[in-house]
Amino acid sequence: MKNLILWAIPALFLFASCEKDNDFPRIENTTSGEKWTLQIGSSPAEVYSQLRELGTEKQFDAVAIVYRKPYSNPEDIQNIFGFYRSVTLETTSGVTERALIEFDQGKVSSIETGGALLDDASAWPKDTPDEITIHVDDPIDTMYEKLLAICQTAPYSDYQITLPDKSLERPFDPDMANYDEWAFSFTEDVSSGKVGKSSVRLFFNNQKLVRIRNEYSKHEIVY
Repeated sequence: MKNLILWAIPALFLFASCEKDNDFPRIENTTSGEKWTLQIGSSPAEVYSQLRELGTEKQFDAVAIVYRKPYSNPEDIQNIFGFYRSVTLETTSGVTERALIEFDQGKVSSIETGGALLDDASAWPKDTPDEITIHVDDPIDTMYEKLLAICQTAPYSDYQITLPDKSLERPFDPDMANYDEWAFSFTEDVSSGKVGKSSVRLFFNNQKLVRIRNEYSKHEIVY
């Protein structure tokens, strides 16, 4: 009987250990070699190219630039408009008012305005002279000049400017190299009724990728 009890004790520890290994989420940190298409030691531009390949494979299309703050002056983003698909202008105090301006093929493709909910618009703002109002189909260069004028006009001088997550469809934005942390996520089918989600952070130091942190979890598919 004593031998049976002694045998059962390590078996219980083994069972507990196996159960713990199956807990989610699981955290994996890669600091050497590679993870997927991503190579430790790569420059930001190289990582971006690797991400575009990974995005095609894993079916995600954007990467977030972590801790990127809103801008207060259009001049701060003059040279990087073309790397993004949209820009948002938003109040910094009082009632929230926003304008989401999207671009495609070098011109304004859509405008949406409002607060929590946005509605389609053909132009923004509606209370400024037409020569500085941004219209759908305005070329990006023209839009930028108008944006400069709008942001010098009350009440829009207090608006902040936010860039969206970086679309992998567009070329690398050199400004991304100024940020030491990027993020992206994707899901994959793992079994009938379940998907696995990877939430990934990329850490850079001295313009080199030094760590890939993957938080992996499983979820039931809700129909």
